[in-house]
Amino acid sequence: MNCLPHNILCKKSETIAVFYNFTLCFSNLNMIQFLKFSCVKKYFIYSVLLLLVNSCNTDKASTPERRELKSDKKLLEEIISPDFLTRVNDNLIISSSNSKSDTMLYIYSLPDLKYVAGAVKKGSGPGEMRMFPMFCESSNRALYVWGYGPQTIKKFDINKKGELKFLDLIKLPRYEAFNNMHILNDSLFIYYLPDNLKIVKVDLKRNKYLDEIQMEKDAHNESFFYSNRGTIAVNDSFLVFAYLFKKQINIYRVNDFKLKKEIIGDYEYREPVAGDSDTPVYYTQIIAGERFLYALCKENKSNGVFMEVYNFDGLIVREFTFDITPNLFAVDENNKTIYGYGYDDRFEPYLLKFKY
Repeated sequence: MNCLPHNILCKKSETIAVFYNFTLCFSNLNMIQFLKFSCVKKYFIYSVLLLLVNSCNTDKASTPERRELKSDKKLLEEIISPDFLTRVNDNLIISSSNSKSDTMLYIYSLPDLKYVAGAVKKGSGPGEMRMFPMFCESSNRALYVWGYGPQTIKKFDINKKGELKFLDLIKLPRYEAFNNMHILNDSLFIYYLPDNLKIVKVDLKRNKYLDEIQMEKDAHNESFFYSNRGTIAVNDSFLVFAYLFKKQINIYRVNDFKLKKEIIGDYEYREPVAGDSDTPVYYTQIIAGERFLYALCKENKSNGVFMEVYNFDGLIVREFTFDITPNLFAVDENNKTIYGYGYDDRFEPYLLKFKY
């Protein structure tokens, strides 16, 4: 029998109910806070893991594959000193104004580097070349040669015997000191003027100048030692400019000639000084393939010469050194092969083939 009065019993029940509700609310609050904390904790752990994964991926992507390439070589007997080199299909073509005869072009089969034929004679007669031959690089399966006249380029096909079949005559709007010439789809002509530090784009169909990129000149007149001197390479989408006296490569879009990416190395820049043999030299040749760009870099005398391979987002993917450094080179991306010529340690000239 309960001895407490009814009113006290009611108040006690109400107190117990209030305490129960308070405890329940407190428990629910703790549970909510716990759940919130768990969610925050999980989110924090997930974010850290994501950062770690991305960091690992970035490190992996930014670390190039490094290899020393061993050459298959063949003694170069037909030419004293090559001037230019290009690849068209399964042919390696070398131009030389200092050959052992009046022949100007030399055709070698690939991949065996076998001499096939000589083509084009030096002279002023029909079909002969009055000037020294230079190649116009192109993604087309044809050979483009400048040198028959100051404002003309001839387009050829090459048969299996190394014979040139004339296909077309391309007329240029005017003569300039063309360097690093490129022809895209027989309609765009892009070239570099090293003494003016200018890159020019011409519409060959309409005989019209479309655009240009002008590098800043130094105050002096020694154009070879301009700090912004360099070399160019072009494919159907991108134009690449590699600096001679800077550890820097610029990537431009062909369609609008606007800068897409600057690749700047970790180095200490030194102003080039005319006549100073200790002036650091960096990029000496560059090629724009369909998928990658290939840059021959001297860096400094102690490291020797090596090749950097970048994609067109500016990310380095490979770095090669060579047992014999190619002075000039061409790339067969489909067969992962670099062709070139260079001298061994006894100064013997060789045609070179590197598989990578």
